[in-house]
Amino acid sequence: MINNLLSMAFIVGLMLVAVPPITYLERKVLGHMQQRPGPMVVGFHGILQPLADAIKLIFKEDIIPKGADKLLFMFAPSFSVFAALLAASVVPIGFIQAVPMKSALLFVMAMSAISIYALILAGYSSNDKYSFLAGMRAAAQVLGYELPMGFAVMAAVILYGSFDFNEIVKWQSQHGWGIFYQPIAFLLFLFVMVAEVGRPPFDLPEGESELVGGFHTEYSGMRFAAFFFGEYINIIVLSLVVSLLFLGGWSGPLADKYPALGVLYHLGKAAFFIFLTFWLRATFPRYRFDQMLSIMWKILLPISILNLFIAAAEALFVG
Repeated sequence: MINNLLSMAFIVGLMLVAVPPITYLERKVLGHMQQRPGPMVVGFHGILQPLADAIKLIFKEDIIPKGADKLLFMFAPSFSVFAALLAASVVPIGFIQAVPMKSALLFVMAMSAISIYALILAGYSSNDKYSFLAGMRAAAQVLGYELPMGFAVMAAVILYGSFDFNEIVKWQSQHGWGIFYQPIAFLLFLFVMVAEVGRPPFDLPEGESELVGGFHTEYSGMRFAAFFFGEYINIIVLSLVVSLLFLGGWSGPLADKYPALGVLYHLGKAAFFIFLTFWLRATFPRYRFDQMLSIMWKILLPISILNLFIAAAEALFVG
């Protein structure tokens, strides 16, 4: 019980503490990729910029629009963070696991899907037409991209025979990384993961040019920041999950002998996928909404269904 509480404190603390450095790194990575310096003013090379942002947001006036549904308006930002932290609580990082669960993968998928409903609630409760349209975009996006993500996950589960992350990593330590058996599921999951959390180029619930600002148009201060805390925590969680599913998680040289090394392996693999989301943001412009839906229904969904049969055939031979 004490070990579980300590693991929970570590994982929740890691998620919350990691968000400000990730926002700084994202700005610097985007800056260098786009041939500009990024933050440079506050601290050495702008390293204190996240602290300056936090001070600004804490002291910024919290405004609730007239006519808004106050209860939902106040609840939506905290719901975003809460759902993301619930998902994080069942994801093991090496030997550190707060809530052991046999169906942990299923729970993470459920929580990652639920977290985007915070955007829907924010858009609906704001009593603003642009925010409402952004909420409807979020609903269409999550309902659409859940299908290929679910099929990609099922392909992996057919191969591994379990929803338990520990069993998944154990299978890969015996047979090799899942990416070599299911490269299609890996690419599908990676692609849909970006859309699932509303990251560029799939940040359709946000649209400065056509929606003023999107679902968060009416938000300010720490309520505004809470949405992005939830988004970045979801990025971290899904990056940990994709490394568990397809890159062996915490397995690696000497990880059995030195468990702390397994934690570093797992965090290092997840860090690569977090960097990949920055890379995508710097490279691709935002899709149009019709393009985003066409990609899902016409390309990703048929491929993900076909891949299920491939996974079933592999499971028969690999065992």
